[in-house]
Amino acid sequence: MRGKLAESEKADVVRRYASGESASRIAQSFGVTRQAVVGILRRRGIAVRVNAKLTSEQKAAAVERYIAGESSPRIAAAFKVSDMAILGVLRRRGVAIRGKHSLREDAFDDLTADAAYWIGFLFADGTVHFREGLKPQIGVALSKRDREHLVKLRSFLGSTHAISDISSNRACIFSVRSEKLADRLLALGRYSGSLDRTLAKSRHFWRGVLDGDGSLGEYGGKAQVRLVGKCQLLEAFNEFLASHGMTGLTVRPHKSIHIIGTTGKLAKKIIHLLYNDAPTALDRKVDVARRILAKGTSHPPRSWPSAAP
Repeated sequence: MRGKLAESEKADVVRRYASGESASRIAQSFGVTRQAVVGILRRRGIAVRVNAKLTSEQKAAAVERYIAGESSPRIAAAFKVSDMAILGVLRRRGVAIRGKHSLREDAFDDLTADAAYWIGFLFADGTVHFREGLKPQIGVALSKRDREHLVKLRSFLGSTHAISDISSNRACIFSVRSEKLADRLLALGRYSGSLDRTLAKSRHFWRGVLDGDGSLGEYGGKAQVRLVGKCQLLEAFNEFLASHGMTGLTVRPHKSIHIIGTTGKLAKKIIHLLYNDAPTALDRKVDVARRILAKGTSHPPRSWPSAAP
């Protein structure tokens, strides 16, 4: 969180709030707390809106006015509610929101190398959340040290949605709402059913899974790879490795989930298979893979993904 706002920024807070934007959204855009925004408003004599519920007649009127071309902040101001409240009414009634965010909803239609990677990453670290009356939400939360990885995901999806920082636990969150993307992830085997055959054979998919729920490192000077998750997914990973001549691994119970891993030459082979010449990967794991693969060879791997998003 940043410190005090400049006078010009405080004036902008008042203007945006008066136009119907919520205190929470204004606070997020300036990187301050909601309480700070409320304090600015009250010191300037601005009445802070309560989270009042709209009547059925008001909701119908809000929809009519929006369809007629009026903006959601102006409608919110008229009804003395937040812009988010009006947007919620519009979404629950299936009204398309004008000019809010862009999103490439066909991003997972073709299982390209990048698409397979991000699907794998979302299988490991992402969630698909369904709530009645709203479009499904695809979201992922990472440590702030991996924030740039969310920037890469957002770029791949052609999205303009915000990446939100959570100061309380040093995490950041990125999410989008899309029925098509959610249905595609479920159809590929995100929560149930068999894993899509093309993904099961893709090193890019498995690199995404490992970047999300796995670890690379060294133990006693030897390479080590571990992956945790659901038994069915790990069994599919084991079959993938076996198809590349890497056998001898077993999936074992680990607390409430399962784990598969190995140390030594086989681990190094797995790292080479997944990370050498990889177009997309988590930067810090690329660095670890590079160090491991550089040991015992006079030449570095021929290609690595750029550290830049």
